[in-house]
Amino acid sequence: MKKRTFYSTALLAILGVSTLGAPLLASAEAGQLTSKGSVKVEEGTAGGTDQPTVDPEDPTKPLPDPDPDSPGENKNPDTGSLALERTTDLNFGTIKTSANDVEAFAAPMSFDSGAKTRGAYVQWADVRAGGTYGYTVTAQLTKQFTSGENVLKGSTIDFSNGIIAAQSQTNDATASSKVLPSNVLTNFQLADNDGKGGGAPAVTVVTADKTKKEGKGRFVMEFGQSKDYNAQGADKAADAKSVKLTVPAATATDMVKGDYEAEVTWKIIAAE
Repeated sequence: MKKRTFYSTALLAILGVSTLGAPLLASAEAGQLTSKGSVKVEEGTAGGTDQPTVDPEDPTKPLPDPDPDSPGENKNPDTGSLALERTTDLNFGTIKTSANDVEAFAAPMSFDSGAKTRGAYVQWADVRAGGTYGYTVTAQLTKQFTSGENVLKGSTIDFSNGIIAAQSQTNDATASSKVLPSNVLTNFQLADNDGKGGGAPAVTVVTADKTKKEGKGRFVMEFGQSKDYNAQGADKAADAKSVKLTVPAATATDMVKGDYEAEVTWKIIAAE
């Protein structure tokens, strides 16, 4: 009851002041004041070894470091506004001489003591300022499988089951303003023409269209998805069968024993 009396008295006091003719509010001009905000925009950078790897199957989260026995992850130490940030090594295990073509698949990436797997992947970012758009991501077999003077001539590497994802901070796809590159090769082959690598041109895997203003932000492309990937129509457990080495029979019949290494070079190139 006392509380109600207090409010009633206060109201009467305000009304009493108003009846004396004194204004309760100042004029619009004198009753407001604007604060100005300022910020300077400079072009940022991507890349660097401390940048997390985006999970291609859940781009709201980063991937942990690969397991010790997983194929290696290559981190680009250089930074730039248009940067190739990550690639993965391709471990095809052991093959044997044969009168037939020899095929082997690259082992999937392994995380959390093997509890999580992912297919081979490549990650890049575009943070160029000033409305600059457009680029390509290419792959090339720049060194054929070689051990000393011995070469697995005519060998090819086939990539398949590719998906592309944009780094996201939310599971709501409509909340992302990133425009995915519209031209993406989900299946392609790397080969060389001279048996030594570098003889065949690079394959353009991704094209971000300049006129459509595509490809700004961070993206990752994975070849082969894990058994846990739940996208409609996905090939389950394709992470262990999506990067294939083929050694032709003409080479496989007389391979020299040894440890062979090849090089696949990925590049990101700004549109002209």
